[in-house]
Amino acid sequence: MLRIIAAFAACAMANAFAAPPAAPAGPQDSKAWLESQGLEAAATKEFQDYEVLVARVKGAKDAASAEERVVVFAKGRLAWQSTPKDLVEPVQKFTLHSLGRDLDGSGQPQLHFSGFSGGAHCCTTHYVYRLKPQVKRHAVYPAKNVGGTDFIELPGRKAPVMISADDSSANVFAPYSNSYFPMVVLEVGAKGRFQFAHDLMRTRLPGMTPPICAQPAAVANPWLKERCGEFTGSKRKARTSEIQAKLREIKSSRSADKVTWDDYYATGVLSAVAAEMNRHAYTGFAPAGMSWMETVWPGNDTVKVAFLDKLRESRAKSVFADDLRILATDTR
Repeated sequence: MLRIIAAFAACAMANAFAAPPAAPAGPQDSKAWLESQGLEAAATKEFQDYEVLVARVKGAKDAASAEERVVVFAKGRLAWQSTPKDLVEPVQKFTLHSLGRDLDGSGQPQLHFSGFSGGAHCCTTHYVYRLKPQVKRHAVYPAKNVGGTDFIELPGRKAPVMISADDSSANVFAPYSNSYFPMVVLEVGAKGRFQFAHDLMRTRLPGMTPPICAQPAAVANPWLKERCGEFTGSKRKARTSEIQAKLREIKSSRSADKVTWDDYYATGVLSAVAAEMNRHAYTGFAPAGMSWMETVWPGNDTVKVAFLDKLRESRAKSVFADDLRILATDTR
């Protein structure tokens, strides 16, 4: 009996000094997670039960060592973080644009961020992610050299649109700083891709101001306001007269067989002609642009033939090549 009593006493003493049972695992807030990973937040946004942040290595001195990534928390739990396989190209710096907005008219909240790969003229890519039922990539827009773009709300429109530009002709007809980037108005379509908002780009007749220019955003956005102003009749006439004068000057200085691509490139003629033709093409009237060119640059000299080949190539390599074809055939 004494041995039994001693055994019970020993068990009681052991239980008294035993560690308490582990608490059930619960949500881990972002600050605790960052600390556990040796990271810090460069930017954060919150929406309902969601928190999104750009995480970077704590104390990093440059972009390479920062190893930035986008991290999503849902109800205090880690729901998703970006990895290289999620990205179109390596990213040095992320920017959080919005969290919780309905960007495609589906009625569901989404996340919009962009990644910049670095370099003098490259490259920005925009990403839209759905948050429900799980964090999943929905749409991607390789903006490349075009920066500073974001979604804007328009009165009476179900989903916002993005005012951007197409850089596919950069450095083709002029140095980068003088290259003309046609304006584009983008929306996230039902199939999860950035596409032309045709009703805001296509005009009723060639040379008319695009419908987007009638929106209040055209006044609020300085770049858009400038692009819209290019379609006024007086400016179009002035540009045409200037191009014709430069072409006459080039052709009068030497015989046609002696004129080279550089003669047209250096004077800005190629850039000016390409810009005018793109104003027609990106409002749905590429054939009208060809007709206009024949009035200012008649004939088929070798430079003109090469110019048309390069113009077709630049449009073919554009991320909006399919949209341009649809814009040219859709007459709604």
